[in-house]
Amino acid sequence: MPECGSFEMPRVETVVEGAGAVREIGAELDRRGLRRVFLVTGNSVGSGAAFKEVAADLGDRVVGIFDRVKAHNPVELIVELIREARSAKAEAFVAVGGGSPCDAAKLAAIGLCEGSDSVADLARNYLEFEYPSTIRQRPLTGTPMPVFAVPTTLSAAEWDGFAGSVDASRDTKDLTVYLEATPRVVFLDPEFCAHTPRDLWATTGVRALDHAVETAYAKNAHPLTTALANGALGMLAESLPRSVRDPHDHEAALTCLRAAWMSIIGVHNVSLGLSHAIGHQLGAVGIPHGVTSCIMLPHVMRFLEPVTSAEQARMAQTLARVQGDGEDLSAADRLERILDELGVPRRVSKFGVGREKMPGVARAALGDIVVRESPRTVDETVISELLESVW
Repeated sequence: MPECGSFEMPRVETVVEGAGAVREIGAELDRRGLRRVFLVTGNSVGSGAAFKEVAADLGDRVVGIFDRVKAHNPVELIVELIREARSAKAEAFVAVGGGSPCDAAKLAAIGLCEGSDSVADLARNYLEFEYPSTIRQRPLTGTPMPVFAVPTTLSAAEWDGFAGSVDASRDTKDLTVYLEATPRVVFLDPEFCAHTPRDLWATTGVRALDHAVETAYAKNAHPLTTALANGALGMLAESLPRSVRDPHDHEAALTCLRAAWMSIIGVHNVSLGLSHAIGHQLGAVGIPHGVTSCIMLPHVMRFLEPVTSAEQARMAQTLARVQGDGEDLSAADRLERILDELGVPRRVSKFGVGREKMPGVARAALGDIVVRESPRTVDETVISELLESVW
């Protein structure tokens, strides 16, 4: 008989989806009595006409705009965001953009409820992990400010309470993990996402594929999340190339947004794995978030195939149905076909990151909590060999 266990249900309250969904932000804020809103985004999205329309539509609810978010969230900027939101007496964050603005809003919401005012204060909230299973985390003393999320990529940060930031002094990406920081409302708007550069849409779509693969063969995989992950694989394999080719194919874009949701929705129960552990730390040395999955995922899949053959066979069948051929290809080979079609980057050396950084990446990856669910035991040597294979 199976042992008794528990499953933490996702904390998102409402999902508003379809073309024009962003026009419902004000109504969702009003339903919750939230009047003082702080917008969080990066410069690219923040300088666009679509974002300005969102801000204008919210009118005098907006008490501040932070449009300086950078990839992977340099921790000094999170301190600035906290101070500005506190000064504005904000009641809620609305994060608009990819994973970095969403994570920034979550980190600021946590920092505000914990009274954080410095990099050292924020560091108290980092999750500490020692391979293979030691975890230390400081409990929250308050309730994080509500976060609303408008994703413009497929990185899927809007569905959980994980948030990453980078300390450049250590070349390390740190994770802060509190289920209570999960965004309350998510707006899936394929019309709004049409403004996202297609290369960014493609690479974050591969990130969603990475979520699906790693949750499906995690050591603590759950039937619910595995079924959703397998569905997400098929949906992304079919709709991501369509959506990359035509940003105005709203049906394909909404399918991708839903698939990204499905790929990660149970992540507080079923962890991501080795590809993400390495990818987080490649991000810390300057490689874009989604690109790290394009680089690492097929190689990690092949490394893990000896102990995940049944799971990978199911993935291969799902992808074969979409790709429509009778060839006997592995899941990793079929994934490579998608990467080829998308034309995404595949090598670390393309990004000007010095080879001398790789030992530090390997060391930091072994200290990243998601590595604990790798179905195959790893150490720094194994990770270094994987990094060498993608150089």
